[in-house]
Order: sequence, then structure tokens, then C-alpha cells
Amino acid sequence: MTSQFGVDSTQEKLVENMKISQLLLFVMSFVVTLNISTAAPLLVLADQHSGHKHDAEIRTQLNLNDGKKWRTDDALRHAMTNIRISITNTLTAIHSGNLQSTQYNVLTKSIEKEIAFIVAHCKLDPKADENLHIILGRFAIGMDVVTAKRGTQEKELGLINMAETLNTYGKYFDHPGWRAIEFNSQ
Repeated sequence: MTSQFGVDSTQEKLVENMKISQLLLFVMSFVVTLNISTAAPLLVLADQHSGHKHDAEIRTQLNLNDGKKWRTDDALRHAMTNIRISITNTLTAIHSGNLQSTQYNVLTKSIEKEIAFIVAHCKLDPKADENLHIILGRFAIGMDVVTAKRGTQEKELGLINMAETLNTYGKYFDHPGWRAIEFNSQ
């Protein structure tokens, strides 16, 4: 079957696979010492948004929509709110000294579920979607740090990275009622 651009679907799939490979190589360059097992499936899933077309180049820099935040839809707002709740609850457990090491795995499973929901239901403008992919990639890196067989301090840094990613999301995406996560400087 030939597409409107004169490229058959096999070639389109090959191009998509090359884009996914480029994205994975990009993420791996940041997490060379980490376990990529969490990041890779999420990034592949994020790149498979139905109906979205992507440039062959992989962007890493977020940008605004002509100086304004990108519009969001109900699915994205729902999932990002759930991710924020999970991360804030985990941060609270750390600060109160009640965090069990297994809770990191529960956190990452929860975030993976929400990202899958975003991928399945979120319908954004292609340029907004490009920025969302950067956010999702940052979550994947944070989750990789959290699930790696490392010490508690490194896991906490991965969690803080994900909290900062949520704050970045709020700077670039119009999510009514969104509040940044505040960090205690103690």
C-alpha cells in the first residue's frame, strides 16, 4: 500500500523504527551507567502515538507555542495529575521517614500506567506532542534511576528529577489549576 507521499507502508514502518532507535540512543547517552530496561519500553510506547507524524530529527529542547503554553486535553491532564499525586506522596513518605524500598517500584509502575494512558488517549497538536515526548523521556530517565540497583540517595535524586519534570511540564503546558512541587531546602 502506498501513502500519499509515494512511500509504501513498509518504508514508513522502517522510518518509524529508525526514529525510535534514534530516540533510544539519545536517552541511552544520558543513562549510560543506568539500567535502560524501564526507559526503552516507555519511549517506544510514547513514540507510537496514533495519528501523530514526527520529524526525523529528535528534539531535546522544550519550547512554548509562540510564547504561550501548549494546550492540553482531558486525558493528558488526568494522567499528569495522577503522576503528580504519586510523586508527591512518595516525596512525603521520604520526608517523614516512612518510605519502604518497594514503594519505588510501585511508583514507577503507577507512572508507566499513566504514560500508557497518555499514549492511548491523548490527542495533541503535533508540535505540542513533540514537547510532550521530551517530558515523557525525562520521566523515563528518572524512573530508570529510581529502579536501578543503586543506593537510596540516587533513588531520591531520580524522584526529585521526576518532580522537577512535573514542574517543567507546568511551565510549558496549559493545565488549569496546576501547581509546581515545592522543595524544602533543608
